[in-house]
Amino acid sequence: MINLSEIETFKTFKEASSQLEDKELRFDVDNRLINTDSVFIAIVGAKYNPLSHLDRVVTSGCKYIVYDQADSDLVSAYEDKLCFILVSDIEEFIQEAATHVARLFRAKNGQIIAISGSNGKTTTKEMLTFLLTEVVGEQKVISTQKNNNNHLGVPFTLFQIRPETEFAVVELGSNHPGEIEHLCQILNPQYGITTNIGDTHLEFFGDKENVFKEESVLYKYCSEKFYINEDDDFLKKIKKTKKRIGFGYMADDYTFYNLEGGIQVTEVELYNTHITGKHNFYNLAVAFLIATQLIKNSKTALKEAAKKFRPTQNRSQWIKNKHQDIFLDAYNANPTSMKVAIEGFLDHIAPIGAKKNEICFILGDMNELGKDSEKLHRDIAKFVSEKEVDLVIFVGRFAQIYAENYQGNHKCFEKVDILLEQMQQDLLKYKYLFIKGSRSVVLEKISQEHPIVNR
Repeated sequence: MINLSEIETFKTFKEASSQLEDKELRFDVDNRLINTDSVFIAIVGAKYNPLSHLDRVVTSGCKYIVYDQADSDLVSAYEDKLCFILVSDIEEFIQEAATHVARLFRAKNGQIIAISGSNGKTTTKEMLTFLLTEVVGEQKVISTQKNNNNHLGVPFTLFQIRPETEFAVVELGSNHPGEIEHLCQILNPQYGITTNIGDTHLEFFGDKENVFKEESVLYKYCSEKFYINEDDDFLKKIKKTKKRIGFGYMADDYTFYNLEGGIQVTEVELYNTHITGKHNFYNLAVAFLIATQLIKNSKTALKEAAKKFRPTQNRSQWIKNKHQDIFLDAYNANPTSMKVAIEGFLDHIAPIGAKKNEICFILGDMNELGKDSEKLHRDIAKFVSEKEVDLVIFVGRFAQIYAENYQGNHKCFEKVDILLEQMQQDLLKYKYLFIKGSRSVVLEKISQEHPIVNR
């Protein structure tokens, strides 16, 4: 929320077609969601121009529209119905507005929690959001939607803030140097978490040392506490200060211990039957730890809430029926996340008596790995060769690279659509399916079009 008249103080502000009133309104970027409480920010894209659909804005009851393409004819056509706020650049305005919203939110004791890291940040964000919501109610918590974690996604997250909001859980994404720092300058969060440092976006960072420099910059912007994974060889190098809090199996501050079907955070045992893999229980422990710091005297309630969390959005998601158990993680993939997901899957099905001839892996490309892409795909193929799997199906532009280094029964497909055309019925014979790859491979189509799933 923002006082409308304050827009005139923004560096990007140029002029308004009528006086800006002294009233509290919110920013919206989707003209399907605007109403009388909105200031609509018109982002002109390659395929859609909201300025060509101003009747929808008028019908909604919204009176204010921000734009950066001066058009006197447009203004005159709607000047009796809308106030046009002209700015120098729409993206710069969005970031300036978000910085202002974050500052106002902090001033009213709103808590901003920023999450960075190579792997697990979206899952940790979803878990933390769920735990907070279960205890304080959904009206008091906002968070990054999907993985809208860039220079526009972070502002869009902040624009969700309402007067009743107490917690903003914000994911920070980066695939180029300097992006995390820019997002931190918008947020200036009180709390921060860096999950780990892995082989992500090496196409742009070059090596893990540069990934570490990028992801860990969050540390200097957190005003209250910064939580780090002390099991990570890079993160544990960050010097110890009052605001630096360590967690993990090797941490002194908050020590984790693996349990059968759960994890222990110092003295508290957490269990959940909806997630698998040590890495996901690790993420749950991190979310629980942060939530206990944000909501005092809440351990019992948060422990109960931890039992209820279910993965969604094609991330570490189990799709089960009487015929098959399907593990789907089609949102992102890199060597680290691929290995821990495979280990977690096999650890989960081993106690229930899974046999080799019942197991099929479907592995897609791991994108943005730079000059080492082929080597890293070869490494995963060799890793999978050591597992007891009946069939491995490789999908994508690196399918042949995978296959050349896999020792076992396998098939290759350039696209998932071809796989479905040729092997959909063959997949029915497998009790356990493991599906993982980068988003561009769209492996979620397998679950969407799989005949057993849709019965």
